[in-house]
Amino acid sequence: MFDETENAIHYKWDPQTYTGYTLRFDAERAAQGGHCCFYVEDWHCRTVTNEWPCRDLDEALGVLSRFFSVDIGQERERLSAWLPVLSRAVA
Repeated sequence: MFDETENAIHYKWDPQTYTGYTLRFDAERAAQGGHCCFYVEDWHCRTVTNEWPCRDLDEALGVLSRFFSVDIGQERERLSAWLPVLSRAVA
């Protein structure tokens, strides 16, 4: 599920634990030349749990794959529609 207001995609909501994972792109940080512009976060309690800053999309997808099964190549292709939006935000 894509959340355009937060530049985030939500993954794997678990109704038993009331949590899931979010892949978020920080356009402001990218525009300032930040090294880590992608973040994998707890979907619901991002202020309570750690977040994983990532240098690029491949690293972020690798972090997600530690929590649940994801085909990184297929997910990268699926997100290609989202990536041009991110590129324009950085430019």
